[in-house]
Amino acid sequence: MAAMVAFILFSIGILALVLRRDLVIKLLALGMINAASILFLISIGDRPGARPPIQIPGEMGILADPLPQALVLSAIVVNFAILALALVFVMILVERYHTTDSIRIEQEMARESEEEETLCL
Repeated sequence: MAAMVAFILFSIGILALVLRRDLVIKLLALGMINAASILFLISIGDRPGARPPIQIPGEMGILADPLPQALVLSAIVVNFAILALALVFVMILVERYHTTDSIRIEQEMARESEEEETLCL
């Protein structure tokens, strides 16, 4: 069930990332993709009735897998750094071009490069 919710969140995030023009919305979609991947990792690591992975002599049972937990912690840290850096880039672009619309920013950058080419000639 949780894996299906993660897939739905991931799909919504990808659609928003591709279809929306606003850079802030794209960052929010990237955060949603991050949350979906973390939810998926948690859902595959779930083992009902599992005990901590500490070997005690004479005790048998299902052990919890610590690898998904480590992957989740790594994913949280890496994705936080990626979102923070992307937000800084968006802030720089907004300060320079006074818009968060990605299409307008691309047009302004193309016009600036054309102007630079004509100045160099």
